[in-house]
Amino acid sequence: MKKWVIIGGGIAVVIALGVLFSKSDASGSDTSDLPVTKAQRGDLTIDVLEGGNIQALNFLEFRNEVSLKTGIKILEIIDEGYMVTEEDVENEKVLVRLDPSELEEEIVDHDVQFQQVESAYAEAKQNIEIEESEALSDIKAERQKLRFALLDFQKFVGAEAAEGTLKKLGLPFDNETLQVYEKEATELIVKAFDTKKLAESADDDDEMNPFELEADDSLASNVNFGAFLKNELLGDGEAEQTIRRMKDEALVAASQLSVVAESVEGAKRLHQRDFITKQTLENEIVGLDKARLALQRSETELELFRDYEFPKEAEKMLSHYEEALLSLIRSKREEMAKMSQIYARFRSAKRRYELELKKRKNLEDQVASCVIRAELPGLIAYGGANDNYYTSRYYEGIAEGATLKTGQPIITIPDMSKLGVEVNIHESNIKKIELGQKVYITAESVPDKTLLGRIAKVAVLPDSNASRYNPSLKVYPATVEIEGTHEFLKPGMSAKVEIIVRELSDVTFVPVQSVFVENDEHFVFLKTLTGYKRQKVNTGSYNNDFIEINEGVVDGDEVFLKMPDGYEPTQLQMAGENKRVIEKGTGRKTTSTVEAEKVTKKKLPKKA
Repeated sequence: MKKWVIIGGGIAVVIALGVLFSKSDASGSDTSDLPVTKAQRGDLTIDVLEGGNIQALNFLEFRNEVSLKTGIKILEIIDEGYMVTEEDVENEKVLVRLDPSELEEEIVDHDVQFQQVESAYAEAKQNIEIEESEALSDIKAERQKLRFALLDFQKFVGAEAAEGTLKKLGLPFDNETLQVYEKEATELIVKAFDTKKLAESADDDDEMNPFELEADDSLASNVNFGAFLKNELLGDGEAEQTIRRMKDEALVAASQLSVVAESVEGAKRLHQRDFITKQTLENEIVGLDKARLALQRSETELELFRDYEFPKEAEKMLSHYEEALLSLIRSKREEMAKMSQIYARFRSAKRRYELELKKRKNLEDQVASCVIRAELPGLIAYGGANDNYYTSRYYEGIAEGATLKTGQPIITIPDMSKLGVEVNIHESNIKKIELGQKVYITAESVPDKTLLGRIAKVAVLPDSNASRYNPSLKVYPATVEIEGTHEFLKPGMSAKVEIIVRELSDVTFVPVQSVFVENDEHFVFLKTLTGYKRQKVNTGSYNNDFIEINEGVVDGDEVFLKMPDGYEPTQLQMAGENKRVIEKGTGRKTTSTVEAEKVTKKKLPKKA
């Protein structure tokens, strides 16, 4: 019995080990042709590699200051690369000469402008008479609107009631008082807003007092129109006629109710003697209910009009009249302000001659800018200091006979004592870049010398020119300042920069193409005696070549750089995919990138 127990236990152990190895190892798989590397422990530099052009951070730039739609041609220009000396500066050596012939013709044509100035002056004088006529018409329309508003109020509440109400409020109540009101108001407006004085001097900043007859609160809201009915103050107007009509309708409804009530009583007696049916009686009762409702409706309409509709309409009409009073004054103010503008245009026409003189001077200054002389010693370079691929396509090349656009850079004299590198940082790396970070610079023409620099400037927004032809490309311009002076450096040289983001000490790391992602889980393939083992890892920071491993792999472990042929994942992406996206901005591919492209769907692991 014990023998069988021992044999059974041994079989169970063998089965368990077989299951374990079947889940974690691929025994017997052919992995001899797979590239393998060892995990290392040591210092790891996290950097960003970019390419750019060396440029002078300080420079003297000469641009085309001539404003001609067709541009201006270059007659003479000094050779690019010429070294301007101190003697050239003293002798005011001519560096560039542009063609001024079109400007000179424009100066001749400008003499004709004086006639147009005289025409504008006459037109401005004529506009004064036209605007005055239109202003009088507008004020006349406002005056008519005011009279109609007064008539509407008198018509609604009666002439006597309207006059009494307006007198209590201190408002005009007839045509005579309206004329007096307008005359006094106009005098106050002219006193506060003297258009003639404004026309004579635009520099007068005296404060204008607001019109004194205008009030912030409506006077109509303070009138108790309900007392008109209680005290029988309402005149023979539209409101009184409406109340009479409603009273008559209520009397008629009451009479009809009495008739229907007697009819119902007779129907009840007839029904008790079985002379009429029950249905006939019920019809008579329904008619009685309708008559009661009609009387109730008439009485309710009368009460609503007396208590609500009449006060509302009376206040509305009085408010319209009050608003018409203010509108007349506002119209006068607006017309005076408009006339002030007309006078201002009249003054501007008189001063146009001075503006034409300034224009003449501007043309003469442009003619003077057609000759560019030496102002600073240094090396001559064609174009602007910040020219790029897109601006160079917009402008025609600098040469004798070329046509320049307004504002186009012509020549630049860079300050060779302070150079830097202009680079474009891809959006996937922009969060890593900070001002003051250490940078190693290598000029492609002098690859054996590495220079030290610092991040001096990083753009807040991406470069719009870079995304003009590729909207998905987002790069941020940055400036690297090179420390010291180096005679072998020249503006325009291509250079590679290595921006040091972090320097990790004593960490374990492996090549980025050896780390894979499946269902958001990072893992590597460890080499074993029987094949490989899928090992989950905890990743950290990474650069273009290596990635930090915080857990799962130790120094000396051998990992495969490719996915074993016998492994069939459900969702697998390569660790170096994002690295290729990072390098799109520079157009470079490293050896690790080429190796990574041979593996099916892999993705750069997320930071731990």
